[in-house]
Amino acid sequence: MMTHGFRIDRDKCRGCLSCMRACPTHAIRVREGTARYVPEKCIDCGSCLTACPSGAITATTWSFQDRDKFKFRVAVPSPVLFGQFPAGVTPGQIVSGLLSLGFDAVWDYGVDLIMTSRAVLHYVESWKGPFPLISVSCPVVVRLVQVSYPRMIDQLIDLQIPREIAGREIKRRYSRELGLLPEEIAAVYITPCQAKTISIIQPAEGVKSHLDGALGISEVYNPILTAASRDKNAKPPEAPNVVRNSTFLGWSASEGLGRSLTRHNYLHVTGLDNIIQVFEDIEKGKLRNVEFLEAHSCWSGCMGGNLTVANVYVTLSKLHSLVGDLPEMDSETLAEVSRRYALEDFSLKGEVKPRPLKGLSGDLKERVRLLQEAEALLKTLPGLNCGLCGAPTCKEMAKDITLAEAVKTDCIFFSKEKLSALYKRLSLRDR
Repeated sequence: MMTHGFRIDRDKCRGCLSCMRACPTHAIRVREGTARYVPEKCIDCGSCLTACPSGAITATTWSFQDRDKFKFRVAVPSPVLFGQFPAGVTPGQIVSGLLSLGFDAVWDYGVDLIMTSRAVLHYVESWKGPFPLISVSCPVVVRLVQVSYPRMIDQLIDLQIPREIAGREIKRRYSRELGLLPEEIAAVYITPCQAKTISIIQPAEGVKSHLDGALGISEVYNPILTAASRDKNAKPPEAPNVVRNSTFLGWSASEGLGRSLTRHNYLHVTGLDNIIQVFEDIEKGKLRNVEFLEAHSCWSGCMGGNLTVANVYVTLSKLHSLVGDLPEMDSETLAEVSRRYALEDFSLKGEVKPRPLKGLSGDLKERVRLLQEAEALLKTLPGLNCGLCGAPTCKEMAKDITLAEAVKTDCIFFSKEKLSALYKRLSLRDR
């Protein structure tokens, strides 16, 4: 069963079509006045969440209550977290705030980020296949390839992402130091977006994540800010230093790999619309000279994730102020990277495969038949792409009819009853 990170409250949904029109993969239908997902097409980008005007769509994350199942709990904070708070709230206070939430430790995530950048550089330099290679750090991009660009699957870089490397090391280290079983240790990512939560619950490569869940920055923000305000005039408790260099914070700007790939033809793209355009150009053979593509679905990178709190520009300003007081790299981080790098296996444990879509997988003869039937049906539809039938475009409506998920009279141009029912529903909604 496919898991997704958004819930639709049917009582709040007004059937306004906003989410359906915002979805880049046509994964939403509005039937009988209520939105629903087509699970295999959803890439968890969150476009529907931001588009919904009635608050009917909400994100799901790891519950605070889930931590009670574990004997030892470790937070893995995204670099974005440290740019979210007002001036005067230090990284040390943020770490202390996480500890006050019930975490037993806060992980030095910068080591995992830097190790992974080295592994990516080695991968690019030894790659013999088609270019460009595509970063897998943004789960939405991986799922977009699975759903809409399956021929580019082999260009997704076959390496584990930094947060998974961190989760694995957390289990190993604290199991060894505390004598606990790995399953008794919780590794929880503090995430700027919902998509990363789903990549933990259900990784694209079909294996179990090394992490046990994620908490949104929006969920931990107020408790951390309260703790920082309470301790403003008191000496804060001793907290581990997990922000030691500017390279770690640089990952927040979503060009974390750019520094490592300066000798290569590197392209950084943000925003789903822009990514889709670039992917179209790749399929047409227009970007052969690009060796590595780092893509993030949020237009401002992870700083613009749907579980963040602060304005993107405020976040960037805060990070710039922090960077000014830090060295580009520090000896402690370098020593830990050197110690661990040769011991780590960065390869994915499973294979990322194209997602099977109804009507587009299985017997070739049947696929061709369905395609021809849909094309014939499309010629009979008005071609206005109004969405009032509950499908985002006439082309999608033709596919739905072919797959027996809709009927032609769902189109208001073929049914006076549908038109009258739509008018009545919209009239009642606007009262």
